[in-house]
This record gives sequence, C-alpha cells and structure tokens, in this order.
Amino acid sequence: MNNNLITDRMILKSISKEDRDFIFSEFSDTIITKYLFDEEPLTKLEEADEIIDTYLHPKHPGLYRWILVRKTDNTKMGTCGFHCWNSEEGSIEMGYDLQEDFWGKGYMQEALKEIISFGMDELHLKVINAHIYHGNLKSIALTEKLGFINSEKEYNYTFRGRDYLHQVYALDCAGV
Repeated sequence: MNNNLITDRMILKSISKEDRDFIFSEFSDTIITKYLFDEEPLTKLEEADEIIDTYLHPKHPGLYRWILVRKTDNTKMGTCGFHCWNSEEGSIEMGYDLQEDFWGKGYMQEALKEIISFGMDELHLKVINAHIYHGNLKSIALTEKLGFINSEKEYNYTFRGRDYLHQVYALDCAGV
C-alpha cells in the first residue's frame, strides 16, 4: 500500500518496514493502549513487524494504516486507519491512536478528516464505524465533532480480565 495523504500540518504516510521502532513504541505505551481491547501492549520488537506485515500484505482488502508525521519536523505522532471492510455493504471500521504529547492540538481530527475523504472517494464507503470504549471521552468527543452518531449498538468485550463496554459510533457518508 502506498497511499500517502497530505493535510495542512501532516503527511499521513502509509505504514512501512521503516516504521518498526515507532510502531513498537506506540503500541507498547500503556497510555496509548489503555483503550485497546484486542491486543496486549507489545513487549517484543518482532510484534511490531507483525502489525506492519498485516497492513503491507493483507489477507483481506480494505486494511489501511497511516503514520501521522508532522511536516515541520518529521515527528511521528500516531497512527490511524481502516480495517474490517465490508465491500458489499460499503462499511468499514476506523481506528486511531496518538501519543499523549499531541493530544488536544487537533492533529487527529485533521488526520481523520483526510482518511474519511479517502474512504469515501477511493473505497466508496457508505458507513464508517468506530468502536469506542465508553470511558474514552476524548475519542467520543472527537468522533462526534466529525459527525459520527452513537448508533446505540454496544459490544462488551472481555479482555485483560475485565469487561470493555464499547459503543459503536457511525458516520453516514452520504450525509457528509
């Protein structure tokens, strides 16, 4: 996948092997992984390779992951992307993560606007879903700013010995 995207302040760089150290630092950080419900924090560098390989050689189409790179200094700040694409229904799930130093500065909102446009233009999406842990208030606020609506669907995942209640927020791409 080589679908780099450009925003005012960032390059959304398609994930690559050169991102190994960054992916490891990102997904081994307990603050960043606090709301992830499907994976333990990484403990070995090789686990970063597995994540990268998933996006470079997907078994299923519709897997995209971008690294948020600030233009002014080439700092890698986080990632965002798509997974679980249902091409027949035109739906996909969106995920994202950002290092704490960059919270509250509008970077993720800027990045998500760009990938939403990519999804609508290139993948012809009808619906984009975001599964958000009910306690992740910043993520809920972000998706609501972008026009996502609580679909009233809930999923309860048991992970790491506790329940993770998630709400599904949905963006109707026809209404954007």
